[in-house]
Amino acid sequence: MASIGSGEINLNKKKMALMGVSSLILVAMVVAVTVGVSNKAAIGNAGAATQQIQTSTKAITQICQPTDYKEACVSSISAAADKNTTDPKQLIQVAFKVAIDKVKQALSESKVLKEAAKDPRTKEALENCGELMNYSIDDLESSLKQLGTFELSKVDDLIDDLRTWLSASMTYQETCADGFEGTKGDASKKMQAALKGAYELTSNVLAIMTEISSVLSSFNLPFFHRRLLSFDDPMMQDFPMWVSGERRVLLQASFNTIKPNVTVAKDGSGQFKTINEAVASIPKKKNETYVIYIKEGVYEEYVEIEKSMWNVIMIGDGPTKTIVTGSKNFADGTPTFKTATVGMSITQLSSFPLP
Repeated sequence: MASIGSGEINLNKKKMALMGVSSLILVAMVVAVTVGVSNKAAIGNAGAATQQIQTSTKAITQICQPTDYKEACVSSISAAADKNTTDPKQLIQVAFKVAIDKVKQALSESKVLKEAAKDPRTKEALENCGELMNYSIDDLESSLKQLGTFELSKVDDLIDDLRTWLSASMTYQETCADGFEGTKGDASKKMQAALKGAYELTSNVLAIMTEISSVLSSFNLPFFHRRLLSFDDPMMQDFPMWVSGERRVLLQASFNTIKPNVTVAKDGSGQFKTINEAVASIPKKKNETYVIYIKEGVYEEYVEIEKSMWNVIMIGDGPTKTIVTGSKNFADGTPTFKTATVGMSITQLSSFPLP
């Protein structure tokens, strides 16, 4: 049996030690290369992400270019939009949504202030603000819904309607602010502050839609030419797109050819003696046109068409024959927008020709 000397043992130990050190050095080199590659990839990814954010920011800036409140436009969309999106339609939809959120905040503020208000006139002004903010939200949401169904290449067909609804939304906000004239306390200032952001963002959306052709052209998309409806079809002249061809015919028809659904006559020759009785008969949320004929006479009443009453047409015997009158006024404590003898709760679904 061969014996192993102490010298051989020491030599083997040295070899094993050298192999261990070599292995550690190799592992360290592999780790260093891996970390280097990972860091380079991370830096590359971070650079790509930064580039994407910069591109998105540029797109938002382009969307906000025609607005009067650019800083509010850019900051609000940037905070709410996907950080990677450059899609102009998505960014415009975000602009609508942040405006709606701001109006809803104003609505909440009006409710809080109303609970704390002691002055009757202030309380009434705040109550009216709540109603007006709901109308404003309705018009903004209707606009957003319609925009969502259209391709950008066809959005020009919708511009006039969008501008009408957005302008109405802003008018509701302004009317809310105007209602505080003559009120006591600081509710007016607080409501003005709550409305400021809502008004600015709604104004921005209106500006974007008004200049939609130039906005979209900045994205290197095809330039959008305004297509005048009157050039396409004489029957469509002066009517917004949501008025169907059937209703355009009805609105342009002579009085003798129109068959009303109900007739109002003070002398009892119709189904109803008052306009409000006829209004109560309007079907809720129906797409069929409902025609109310109001015969000659002076009707002392206040008529309000609720937003659930769709597609209503009122026809009279002429501006000097069919008269709706009342005596409410601001001096007596009635808000100006409540003094109208005939009012509508929503603008886009009803027409009221009173020849």
